[in-house]
Amino acid sequence: MPRWIASPVLGLCCLLAGGPGVTIPGVVAVGIMSCAVAGSGGARARAEMLSSGVFSDQDEQNAANALDPSSAPVVSPFAGIRPPDTRIAHSIMVPADPVVANVEGHPILLSDLGDAVQSLPEQLRKMPFEVIYPTLLDRMVDHEALVLLARREKLDDDPKVKREIEAATARVLEGALLERIAVPQVTDAAIQARYARDYANRPAVEEVHARHILVGTEAEAKRLIGELNKGADFATLARRFSKDPDSARGGDVGFFRHDQVWPGFADLAFTLKPGEIAQAPIFNEFGWHVVQVLERRTVPLPSLVQAQDAIRKQLLEEAVRRVVAEAREGLRVHKFSLNGAPIYDPADAATNGERVRQDGRTPDTNDQPAAAAPATTSGPPPQTPGAPQKPARP
Repeated sequence: MPRWIASPVLGLCCLLAGGPGVTIPGVVAVGIMSCAVAGSGGARARAEMLSSGVFSDQDEQNAANALDPSSAPVVSPFAGIRPPDTRIAHSIMVPADPVVANVEGHPILLSDLGDAVQSLPEQLRKMPFEVIYPTLLDRMVDHEALVLLARREKLDDDPKVKREIEAATARVLEGALLERIAVPQVTDAAIQARYARDYANRPAVEEVHARHILVGTEAEAKRLIGELNKGADFATLARRFSKDPDSARGGDVGFFRHDQVWPGFADLAFTLKPGEIAQAPIFNEFGWHVVQVLERRTVPLPSLVQAQDAIRKQLLEEAVRRVVAEAREGLRVHKFSLNGAPIYDPADAATNGERVRQDGRTPDTNDQPAAAAPATTSGPPPQTPGAPQKPARP
């Protein structure tokens, strides 16, 4: 079954290294898909990978089985074929992109097989092209035969299939737009400029490794500090008394920078020496915290080579957001809750030319959703207690 991929704004945060250009991830809602590379290295970002496209779930074993006609899968053997590409045609030095098969007047080009190769697992892509060519060609013929049969069965007139075709077309257009506008903005010069702004000529970063115990009252926190001063084990007390999920790790929150946790916790932790326990608890909305620092360290800033992938991801995310903002500019948008009630959004109201309410209430509107879903009853999500926000590992 295919995987449905979500909006590029949500998913372009999974970026891998891609040589001199930009590696664009398949945009994911619940997983990470294959990547394509764009740039001066000869390959280009694939529009269908920038979009919220559908990809085959075929694993390496299934791909290997596809080369064995006796073990062909029941589903379409070429569910993972991608749009035409000329890499194979160029790599074997043919003068053009020849027709390698014809199915009821529909030509299959050599470049079509080139894309089929690119969709195979790495172990099969390394095989000589002439070895996999016959089976690959048969599978492409199978693919065309199945499409022709589907059309004879009028599946393209089925409302559900029509919706899926329209959705697939929309994803391709979405990806093509981002490929044309967003990707070219992520250049080597832009990466170097961002590195100079955020990293170059800045001092090394200090980090501390701390742990904490979260309790409900100041009196209980002070009692625990007294026990710790008498030699009680911090991790044991944390597992027994702390209300924070970190209690399972003895209250350990790992290393963090000053700007990665809430200010009160950071201010206290960065005044303590390794092994020192704060003699006064600190309070936030979750409760009272007993804090101990375990280690301190100084982390040098990353080099351009080390930081370029993270910067490339950041720049691409920013470029996509700019394109989305431009696309939405001037559009009339009305949102509705699951029970059909209008949702008031000041940003949408301003764009729609409506009066922006100061009281935050939903303005009257004649726009209604096509079909209102049943109302759901659910309370606010539970708030997890805890001290600092968990820092990313350096």
